[in-house]
Amino acid sequence: MSFQTQLLEHYHMTMKDLDRRCQPGSFSRLSRPDSLPSFQAVIARLEKAISRKEKTILYGDYDVDGLTSTSILKMALDERGLKPGFFIPNRYREGYGLNGERVKQFKEKGYHLIVCVDNGINAKEAVDLAHSLGMEVIAIDHHEPSEEKANLDLLFHDRLSGFLDYPCSAASLAYFVATTLLQRDDEYFATLAGCAVFSDVMPLVGNNLEFAKLSLLLLRNRAYPNLMDLVPHPDVSYEDITFSLIPALNSVGRIEKDEMATINACRFLLTPFDKEKSYQRACQIKAINEKKKEIVKNIVFDKKQELESSHGFVTVAPSYSGLSGLFAGKLLREKNVPVLVLAPEDSDPDLLVGSIRAPLGYKFDTFLSSHSSLFKAYGGHARACGVTFEKRRFYSLATLFLTECEKQALENTEEKEEKLPLTIEDLNKENYDFYCRFFPFGEGFPAPTFALSLASSAFSFTPSGKLAYAFNASKEGKAVCFSSFDTLRDPQFASFLCDGELGLDTYQGDSKVVFRIRSLKGEKD
Repeated sequence: MSFQTQLLEHYHMTMKDLDRRCQPGSFSRLSRPDSLPSFQAVIARLEKAISRKEKTILYGDYDVDGLTSTSILKMALDERGLKPGFFIPNRYREGYGLNGERVKQFKEKGYHLIVCVDNGINAKEAVDLAHSLGMEVIAIDHHEPSEEKANLDLLFHDRLSGFLDYPCSAASLAYFVATTLLQRDDEYFATLAGCAVFSDVMPLVGNNLEFAKLSLLLLRNRAYPNLMDLVPHPDVSYEDITFSLIPALNSVGRIEKDEMATINACRFLLTPFDKEKSYQRACQIKAINEKKKEIVKNIVFDKKQELESSHGFVTVAPSYSGLSGLFAGKLLREKNVPVLVLAPEDSDPDLLVGSIRAPLGYKFDTFLSSHSSLFKAYGGHARACGVTFEKRRFYSLATLFLTECEKQALENTEEKEEKLPLTIEDLNKENYDFYCRFFPFGEGFPAPTFALSLASSAFSFTPSGKLAYAFNASKEGKAVCFSSFDTLRDPQFASFLCDGELGLDTYQGDSKVVFRIRSLKGEKD
């Protein structure tokens, strides 16, 4: 079976399906909420605030979705003349969501209308306080409501409003509010909304897919100076958005404890064409991102608070709760079992905040919801979840988590990952161009894993010994390996079965299709 036929069958697609999927992103294919009562009510209330020059504050969030959605709404309302204030909370100083202390400050400063963006739906106490002080609160949010949902004046929500039957980012909700107020589509707003699709791991369907494709197209065509300062080269790819742009923006909220850092990150997004200001802020963001990488690389966990079984692992980091997801991802790659990494909550030493990361086949979202009374907060996806709970519950909840790991492992819930067989000669430009037609990959449409069998004699090593590689006959493609060198050098193995993914390496204008080996298994004659 040819490489191209295998890919189509893997995704259960025809060429007609593929042609439809690889069309460029289009504003005309976006589903719009114009006729929804909850959306119309939010637009009418904002129009009223604009006409009255009502003192308004936008309250966002410190992750990419929160930064982009706040920026989109801020720029639209500025253009309409309202000039609202905005505030991005610091993860370590006040945590997620609208809180009472900020509500009191907003009242003291004369604000009457609070617009929560990417939060608010569950801020019951803060919203009740705002009402008692004579303020109104609108939320543009996509989070799941808790049992005690906030008594908001108005709410625009992706599913509760009847807009979509799949989740979307807050930035895409903000996009429709902003462009309705401006009576036009906006390319920069769409670029930000597309970035949020990847950062919030939204399923690549419907509007999410259109925004994702628009973001790449517009970054390439418009080359917004601020965003381009965070990607490694002008020929932007989906990999650049996912692995360069988004992590850099997210790093500010993850590690910075200066309360102005997240606000400045939002200001960075508010100046797409101010090259001088955006370059200075981009340098600061990149420096923070490098600091984040060093922290993750050198993290030392508390051995005294480490619990492990054959099917799960729990540990505690000394600080930086905002990096618990990255810590957990690092450990997952090392151990290939479900991992729970916790860290102290800076604003409340009696709380632990953490992240669960799990291999394919495990499902922890239902586990968390079935034990919801034990957590102060929880949320996320089946294999990537966040939790907050009281420190005194550590051992009981860690044991409960490990027990769940054992249970799911014994039930053999692990899905068998389909690996598409390759030959070294399949690594050519024609096949890679066809592979690119399936982009973007993401939630609900993951990149395929390929399997490649190579003779031990096919591998060579760089002089440093830190990279092994094997070229095909035409030198148009190669397989590369960055680890498992002892296995590769073991004379008992005549060949190796390698798992990995495809990419493209470009050096001095010369591009080669590359099979990046993720793992390998030696095979004897």
